[in-house]
Amino acid sequence: MDLRISQIGKDDAAVIAHLHADSMRATYRGILPDDYLENQVAAERATHWTDALANDEYALVLLATADTGPVGFIAVRDDHDKEYDATIMHLHVVPQMQGRGLGRRLIADATEILAARGAVSICLWVFEGNVAAIRFYERLGGVTDAYGTDKFAGSYAADRRIGWPDIGALVSACTADNAR
Repeated sequence: MDLRISQIGKDDAAVIAHLHADSMRATYRGILPDDYLENQVAAERATHWTDALANDEYALVLLATADTGPVGFIAVRDDHDKEYDATIMHLHVVPQMQGRGLGRRLIADATEILAARGAVSICLWVFEGNVAAIRFYERLGGVTDAYGTDKFAGSYAADRRIGWPDIGALVSACTADNAR
């Protein structure tokens, strides 16, 4: 399979929004309200991505595209968490591509770029109910160092911060032969 990863531009908001909404519907059942996932997520994500890209909200957004079309993306901010240089705000891979190394590749590509820009550490917040994602991040050496509650879509969901004080260790974990 031919897989391409590239940085997106402001004109890519609709592509990212569609991919994000589909991924949220597949991943966040039982975590976020069904009404939001069924009736609101597409419009809300379209507005979010149009505004976010127009206002340069993210330091980096990478899109993975296969022969079949967009299959995943990662979005990172560098001003979100005072304790880390960068925060992965979104990492989404379409269900049929999960478990094939695409999430690792997106993280590796993004963290290599961020490290070249001077980032030393990185974190992310993940819903407690997203157990598969938590296990994935822990396999990559991430350590939970904070807990919270995220207000999203009119409800509250427990979440946790997983961090990597050494961004290079995360790059290594993502690119190691046994990690793929």
